[in-house]
Amino acid sequence: MNGKGGYVIGQVVMVVVSLVAAFLIAVYVPGDPKTKLVLTIGYALLALTFLFGMAILVEIIRGNIDLGSILNEQGKGASMSRFQLLIFTFVIALGLFLLTVENGKEFPHIPADVLTLLGISASTYAVSKGIQAGSQQGKNGGDGGGGDTDGAKK
Repeated sequence: MNGKGGYVIGQVVMVVVSLVAAFLIAVYVPGDPKTKLVLTIGYALLALTFLFGMAILVEIIRGNIDLGSILNEQGKGASMSRFQLLIFTFVIALGLFLLTVENGKEFPHIPADVLTLLGISASTYAVSKGIQAGSQQGKNGGDGGGGDTDGAKK
């Protein structure tokens, strides 16, 4: 059996486990059908996400996924814009997770300021990639966007 077969079997097992968990919730949770459906879908997606996350962690531990260059740019050192986006995303995700655990039943309200700051962080990364693409074009024979190259002659 080749490596692909193991992945397919693992993915099938993950889907079956999440469907069984969803079925158990649908059968044994008291309440009206709409509440059961919402809980079933929610827990099935949660179980599936957890299982896919575990599969990724197993592949990282086995060494099949290399995280050594997650912050590196092509042929360069670490990228500050990637690091900023990574850290800021984790801080917001952890904060929302802790607020959700504290509230218990409902997802917390996310202020527009937090979303704005996350957007600024993501746009910083996008702008840095644009600058890098522009500098690569200049090195590869592009005119650098200057247009007219004959200087002051007019």
